[in-house]
Amino acid sequence: MGSSASVSEGSRLEAEAEPEAEPPRPLSPAGRSDDTLQAEEEAAPPGRGGGGAGATQSVLSPAVTETVAEGEEVSLDFESFLHSDGTLYSCFNHHGDRVYVDESQNLVPFPKEWYDQGRFLSANYEGSGPPQGSGPPQASSELREDDRSASIYIQGKGTVLTYMFEERLNVCRFWDPRSGVWLLLPLQWEVDVDFVKARVQQVTSVLPGLVDQKEITAALRQCNYDPEEVISFYLTMFGEVLLQAPPSGDHDHTDLNSFRALLERDRLIEGLRLQLQTKEKEVDHLFQRNSFLAREVHYLSDVVQQLNQKLAEQEADRQEARERIRSLLNPHAPAVPPTRPVTKPAVDPDQLRRLSRVTRELNISNKQLGSTVHQAMDDMRNRLEQLKGATGKLAQVEQESAGEVEELRSLYRREAVERRSLYNKLLELQGNIRVFCRCRRSSASSSCVERTDEQEVVVVQKGSRKKFQFDKVYSQSSSQQEVFAGTLPVITSCVDGYNVCILAYGQTGSGKTYTMMGGKENPGVNIRSIQELLRICAEKEKVSYSLKISMLEIYNDTLNDLLTKSDGATLDIRVRGKSVSVPGLTQIQVRTEADILSVMETGEKNRKIASTKMNTQSSRSHLVVALEVEGSDEVSGLTSGGTLTLCDLAGSERISKTEAEGQRLVEAAAINKSLTALGQVFSALKCNALHVPFRNCKLTHLLQPCLSGDAKCCVFVNVSPDMKDAAETLSTLQFGSTIRQVALGKAKQNIAPAKNQ
Repeated sequence: MGSSASVSEGSRLEAEAEPEAEPPRPLSPAGRSDDTLQAEEEAAPPGRGGGGAGATQSVLSPAVTETVAEGEEVSLDFESFLHSDGTLYSCFNHHGDRVYVDESQNLVPFPKEWYDQGRFLSANYEGSGPPQGSGPPQASSELREDDRSASIYIQGKGTVLTYMFEERLNVCRFWDPRSGVWLLLPLQWEVDVDFVKARVQQVTSVLPGLVDQKEITAALRQCNYDPEEVISFYLTMFGEVLLQAPPSGDHDHTDLNSFRALLERDRLIEGLRLQLQTKEKEVDHLFQRNSFLAREVHYLSDVVQQLNQKLAEQEADRQEARERIRSLLNPHAPAVPPTRPVTKPAVDPDQLRRLSRVTRELNISNKQLGSTVHQAMDDMRNRLEQLKGATGKLAQVEQESAGEVEELRSLYRREAVERRSLYNKLLELQGNIRVFCRCRRSSASSSCVERTDEQEVVVVQKGSRKKFQFDKVYSQSSSQQEVFAGTLPVITSCVDGYNVCILAYGQTGSGKTYTMMGGKENPGVNIRSIQELLRICAEKEKVSYSLKISMLEIYNDTLNDLLTKSDGATLDIRVRGKSVSVPGLTQIQVRTEADILSVMETGEKNRKIASTKMNTQSSRSHLVVALEVEGSDEVSGLTSGGTLTLCDLAGSERISKTEAEGQRLVEAAAINKSLTALGQVFSALKCNALHVPFRNCKLTHLLQPCLSGDAKCCVFVNVSPDMKDAAETLSTLQFGSTIRQVALGKAKQNIAPAKNQ
């Protein structure tokens, strides 16, 4: 739409005869100097391209010349005619003879009756308007109220007046061989034209802050491709902000036009500064008015005080006058015969006058004091009313604040729960060992362990405080059920075919055995976990499960079966691939809770326990309870197998404190050696060492499948709060903090098709 064609009739026929001929090269204004353009513009006939006052005015594109075969130059004017039926025709005007290109691409003389059925268009103008070449109006009052005038908002300039002027401009077009016309070149292609590119570079060299080349090209179109006019236009509109280059790097659309945002920001800052100055003036005026009112109040207070004094004097004079009137109304009192003569003391008249004057002053002071007290009471009542209103508002604000605080607490708790859930999922994906800290109950008044929140514990030793972070920190008052609830999500995954391992670590007498085994009335993690697995297996009707339990102890680095009826059986560890087994170990199938209690009682009776100076019932061996869960799904035909390993480690001991001798000393050495080997294994896993020393002792060798990435692992670090055990407590928490940084990898699910399939 709005494009124009440039070709003579003879050249058109020649182009049809020879399709491969090059298109005519118009001498566009881009290829000529400004002086040549000005000379041609002045030499153009004033009435060219238009009719009389009543005719539709035609704004022509710049003249384009073409050389024919005989060497004669023919001048053609390109026009576009918009018919009333909506069809746009390309027209040529040669010395007053006008032709147009019809639908068959043929040149046809322009019908005279069409002049009343449409209007002529140019690339830069549509419709009638001011005469061609007329300069812009000098003031907004000279503009006509038509569809060409409008107003827009520009960032950095505000609302400005606009007007569509009709001018003669250079137009960049390209030859379209298919249609045989010169078409208007799109803006994004025009940027790559050498003529335009050179002028764009000229503008950007002067205005480095203007980096949008498409915008510069559009401005060049409007300024007849005059870079000096473009530079002047942008400097007038946006000022010196464009003289500074933007930061280096890639620029998006926002960066290309950032100078407008800067100007808008400066304009807003200036507006806010003016508003601030206005507000400051208003504040100064209010301060002055307040000072004036304060002086006025002080003056009125003095006036009121003087009036009160005068009023008191008037009251005293009125009372004195009333007494005189009363004495004048009763001049004679009834005569009473004296019984005996009475001698009256002589009275000094001056003394009476002084007494009268003092009495009058006292009356005045009394009246003035009463007025002052009355005024003070009124002020106090007003202040009490204001205080009552302020108290009511304060109570309302406090109530609203309490509601907001409660809402924030609720949101915080919800966020903490969600964050905790996401953190647990992350740990599960990473395969990190989850570490729980439990502090033994103590009746001592002083404690070396402080629980700051559910995940942090502080150890106080010799005036220093050291913090440790764990997945869960249980207080001294935590119940067995609360401790078991922390491990419940991990334990229940054993039914789905995952291997699970739970360890209890700590110094002797810190409550490891109580956490894992518990008592008859209050069982620990071992019995509760097996009971929970039995309950879950019973709920799944389509899956049949088989649970087998075994118990052994590692005493002086030897394996002892705690469920066997015969003594002296020697057990050893056999490794086959990644699996570790103990041939000859007794396994008992459990179906009910009674079976669990019976097996646990049998194993506890056979475990080695002795008394030391630090613990009357000290475990002298490591207890390992293994529960194998095998399931067969009747619907899918899949079988799953998971092993729950529950390990109650013997307590670490200091010989200087336990004062162990003889066999107890041998047991303590074996316990400390195995715990040291366990620490070496965790250190190697933390550093991702190529070799992990699992075979340094029987304990780590037996736990190799649980710590090799094929199982989910949880560790309880049990500590004592007594001040005398602060060193062992600190060592235990440091060991737990190291374990928490170990990532075993995501556990694998042991699922396989049924054997009979």
